[in-house]
Amino acid sequence: MKYIIHACLQRMWYVRNYLIPSMNEQGIDNIKIECDLLKVGCLESCMEIFKSLRDDGSAWHLQDDIIICRDFKNLTEQYADGIVCGFCYKKDYVDNVGYVNPSSMWWSFPCIHIPNKYARECADWYYSSVKYNRQYSKWVTAKKFDDAVFTEFMKIFYPEEKVLNLVPNLVDHVDYLIGGTTINQIRREAQTRAAYFDDLDLVTNLEMELNKR
Repeated sequence: MKYIIHACLQRMWYVRNYLIPSMNEQGIDNIKIECDLLKVGCLESCMEIFKSLRDDGSAWHLQDDIIICRDFKNLTEQYADGIVCGFCYKKDYVDNVGYVNPSSMWWSFPCIHIPNKYARECADWYYSSVKYNRQYSKWVTAKKFDDAVFTEFMKIFYPEEKVLNLVPNLVDHVDYLIGGTTINQIRREAQTRAAYFDDLDLVTNLEMELNKR
């Protein structure tokens, strides 16, 4: 199983010192860090990553501001068929649990399993159409909304494809513990926590550990 961490420079300290060690502890070692060294923004960086996936496999795509559950390895290996949303924001469509079509999939880019075929096709669509289409100029100008681009791609090209909105969630979103959001100034002080994350004691322990820094 392959894991790709989408990271920015500001969060590499957390990725190196906390996120990757927590994955290693569970026996995960096939981890690739894709850091936005040129600061092109998460949208362009994500599409470049998608574009580079040349085999017919799949990967779990993770963001750099998460904490994984204590059974993360086993669950990500168990649920590795098709598109799997491993995170649900508390204010998202929390009742859309189980298998749904793309119009009801969660905004799950903190933790999502994607077959490389869909990732590559999404990147091709982005570079051939979205990037130069006035309809999507808000996303492109903002240099974010990679999750919106992928969801839009699936809704247009694979509207009947089954997507699994997985409960319990596999990760929690802990950006508020490591400096807050790096891209969304509107919600800088807000917490975008997972709706179905069970291992809350791990978040408490992480907070205590970070407070010692």
